[in-house]
This record gives sequence, C-alpha cells and structure tokens, in this order.
Amino acid sequence: MISYIQEFSKYNHFIISAILTLLLILLYFKIKDVKIMVTFIKWTLAINFLSFYGFLLFMNQFNYQTHLPLHLCYLTEVGIFLSLLFKINIFYPWLVLNGLGGGITGFINSNLPENSLIIENIHLHLSHFNLLFFSMIAFKMRLVISKSSFVKSLLFNVAVFSFIVFFNIIYDSNYWFTMHKPPGNNLTFFFPDWPYYLFGLIIIGLISYNLTFKLFSKKTFQ
Repeated sequence: MISYIQEFSKYNHFIISAILTLLLILLYFKIKDVKIMVTFIKWTLAINFLSFYGFLLFMNQFNYQTHLPLHLCYLTEVGIFLSLLFKINIFYPWLVLNGLGGGITGFINSNLPENSLIIENIHLHLSHFNLLFFSMIAFKMRLVISKSSFVKSLLFNVAVFSFIVFFNIIYDSNYWFTMHKPPGNNLTFFFPDWPYYLFGLIIIGLISYNLTFKLFSKKTFQ
C-alpha cells in the first residue's frame, strides 16, 4: 500500500496539486471566519512539521544537506507558523510575497528525485498548500502590501540568498538551487546550465513578486 502511494505521488504530481487546488477553493468560499482559517492552518502546519521531521529522525534518514527548512518556500512556511503562533504580523508582507508565487510554483513543479521518500512528497505538497492557504487568509484580511514592504522583502531575500550561497559552499548542499539545477520535473529543464539558469529563476521570482504586490495593493480592496 505504501509503495503504491509512493509511486502515485511521484508520477501524479499534477493530479495531487489539482486536488489540493480544488480543496483550497472550497475552503476559501466555505470558511467565512478568518479565525477558523487561522486555526485550520495552524493544525496543517504543525502536522506537516511533526510528521516530516518526526519520520526522518525516527527512521534515521534526516540529512542536513537536503532536509533543513532553508529553501525559500519552507523557510516561509516556518515564518508563517511562528508569526501565527506568536501573533506577529510585521512579516506578513514578506510571507505573502514569497508564499503566493512559491505555492503556485510548487504545485506545478517538483524538485524531488525519483527515489524520494513518500514523506518528502507529502511534505512538498502540504507545504505549498499551506503557503497558498495563508495567502488566501491574508487576502481575506485585506492585507495591503506597501512599496516599502515590497522593497524590504526583496532586500531581505537578497540577504538570505547570500547566506545560503555560503552555506551551500561550506556544507556541499544545494538550497535555493545555487549549486546545480533541482532534480525532478520542473521549469529548469528549459533553462541553460549553471549558473545561467539562476537568472531565469530570479526573473520568475521578480515577476511573481510584482504580480503579488499588485494583487495586494490598495486598489484591489477599494
């Protein structure tokens, strides 16, 4: 049964993403109270973290080179959990700017190799589900992202990116895919080799940031 689920998750990434997208739409229109949505995502975040890291640690399969939450999407997910847990909304613009585009990207791309564990596939989908669900919560809260927050978020990502580059060099890891293209079926297949594919990823990120910024502008909520 487990092997069947694992094979399904490997080769049906789009089907799982489509099902989760329908679930997100259903939740957005069915749940009217933002507080209930916040409670719901707290549970999905906690379940995702505990199941993923609990399984890896228990099975002695945790690898700091691949399993630390240092990819931007997973780092953002941790930020969402801490912000909601401690009721700090100062980072909401950065979380939404990362989360909306990151969630969509994770639903249409996979960075997992063919021999990935089932828990890694579950973690991939649930993490990006959480990013999109939080973005919907922020939209229902009528969050407005200012130009100042937009610029600060970009600069913060530049600082984190710089740290990740040095981390990858020291520990021979590939967070943010700075060392080589990600495995799995993803858009980098159409990009040139290192380091030129990084420019493609950066451009996609900037476009995503700009579109999200426009979506969460004052004009949207007038």
